[in-house]
Amino acid sequence: MKKREHIIRHLGQRLFVFAAAVFACGAMERTAAQSGAVEFNSRAPLRVSEGETFRIEFVVSVEGNRQGDLDGAQFAPPDLNGIEVLAGPVPSRGVFMSTVNGVSQSRTTATFTYLVRAGSAGRIRIPEAGVTVGGKSYRSKPLTIDCVKSGAGSSPQQPGRSGGGGADETGGKSSLSADDILLRIEVNKTEVYRGEPVAATLKIYTCVPIVGFEQIKYPALNGFWAQELEITDTEGRTETVGGKSYHGQALRQWLLYPQRSGTLEIEQAQLSAVAQLVTQLPATGSHYDLIYGGAPQIKNITTKLSSPAVKIRVKELPQPQPADFTGAVGQFEWTGGISGDRFAANTAGSFTLRLSGTGNFPLVEAPQIDLPVAFEQFDRKTTERLTHTARGTTGEKSFEYPFIARAEGDYTLPGIPFSYFDPAAGSYRRLTTPDFRIEILRDEGGGGTEGLGMISGVTKEDLRLLDSDIRFIRMGDPGLVRQGRVFLWSGGWFAAALGLAAVFAGLLVYLQKSIRERADVVRTKTKKASKVALRRLKRAKTFMTAGREGAFFEELLRALWGYMGDKLAIEVANLTKERVQEELVVRRGVSDDEAREFLGLLAECELAQYSPAAGIQPQEAYRQALELIDRFESKL
Repeated sequence: MKKREHIIRHLGQRLFVFAAAVFACGAMERTAAQSGAVEFNSRAPLRVSEGETFRIEFVVSVEGNRQGDLDGAQFAPPDLNGIEVLAGPVPSRGVFMSTVNGVSQSRTTATFTYLVRAGSAGRIRIPEAGVTVGGKSYRSKPLTIDCVKSGAGSSPQQPGRSGGGGADETGGKSSLSADDILLRIEVNKTEVYRGEPVAATLKIYTCVPIVGFEQIKYPALNGFWAQELEITDTEGRTETVGGKSYHGQALRQWLLYPQRSGTLEIEQAQLSAVAQLVTQLPATGSHYDLIYGGAPQIKNITTKLSSPAVKIRVKELPQPQPADFTGAVGQFEWTGGISGDRFAANTAGSFTLRLSGTGNFPLVEAPQIDLPVAFEQFDRKTTERLTHTARGTTGEKSFEYPFIARAEGDYTLPGIPFSYFDPAAGSYRRLTTPDFRIEILRDEGGGGTEGLGMISGVTKEDLRLLDSDIRFIRMGDPGLVRQGRVFLWSGGWFAAALGLAAVFAGLLVYLQKSIRERADVVRTKTKKASKVALRRLKRAKTFMTAGREGAFFEELLRALWGYMGDKLAIEVANLTKERVQEELVVRRGVSDDEAREFLGLLAECELAQYSPAAGIQPQEAYRQALELIDRFESKL
């Protein structure tokens, strides 16, 4: 009897302390976010041994001011047939609080704990459980636990964690092992043709809970045209890496199109992960230690992670290439159409080409078409409906060519060819639209051209009757009287002739020099490098003023890379940080510090493009870009 009273008294003291903590946290929660989100999750070890005793937890949590809903929470236990239940479900409550940038947030949890014992080796399936909170029902996801033979499994673990790391006397982890958290960049292909898509995924594998990330640096994607993809699997899944079970989660995914052949490298990704370890304090001897195992102690450990670099072998497209090949790689369909087969003269129509399928759509250029001279052609209009997935870019891209038929008659528009490279077949394929016949009728408004020929570039709105510009010829003596000296063959005439000859000779020399300079593409790009860069910086400033930081840094990087490529006469395919540094320091005599300053600005802008909070501020980046371009312009 006395022992029972002692247990009840001891339990009452714990409940009193717990209630006081809940009350204090509730008072602080007035400044927290009132989102009211409800989550219901299940936790259990990934692997246990035969006969091992472990815990299964079902945790329901609410945010903000809905913690009162947990008082009426109704738990619907799962069917645990086939597994020995030693105790449970035992309910418990907890309050977790955090402060980020001066904003406090709180979360209240109710945990229903089972103490169970594993049976024979095999796979244990824990079915879903249910809970009703605030009149709404929630279901947990089923769990799968690997039960191995004694001696082959890991030591007892906390729910939701698996082996590795140091363990304390009660089975909790007190430190991280080198393989408890892994950071990897995974690609679906390591050998592709130039222009063939590669899906790259940055994934983290964990055996311990992760509560946050710091100092994230995403990999540089030099040599690729990159399109970020939406992560669809937001909860991750259990995966086996190196014979060890992990919870795998994709952090970011890209669709990459290699722009040059050779070996391209996806550089390292780096981040610091904050892992949360739960250890148990020594037991007090109470019967309730059967479930709780002593008071829990939570410890956050920050560990730096880096993913190994990934190399992609990019094969050059086979030679020779078709004359009408413009770089399309994939599997496509090519169709064409016209808005009609009969038009009245001086009326408008349009010729449309449609490209559909899967491939490098963003890099496909519009074909040039030549319409008959009787058609006045206008600027092309391009529309696209594309979807980017890990398998590539799919959808449709349309090119519309508006025109106005000017002269009546029968015309044939020849089919438009389109060539692309099929990486699956390893060969080029050529598609052609059919020929289109068009009949142009007389203009019903009276502006037809029958018998008059065709006047190119003049619309019927520009033609009007001019009845007063030619007068009747005057007959008889005109009564002309000579006044002054005749200019022809005079000294002034010779001076004017010599002046015109000199002007013509000077103009001829200037034109020849201009033609030579224009033929020298490298020199022309070098001279115009600063103008092009300043024009892009002006556009980047517009994005900065509008608050579009992503577009600002993208345009700023184009300005910096484009300036160096044009100024140093480096082709885009060979434009790398190492090549720029070598060209500046070794060949152009620029100091190593200035070259490093330029490359450092590039690195900070690349980081800010994908992680604005961790990179350089837009105003500072803009100022440094202007200063560096002005400095290099005076030295190069």
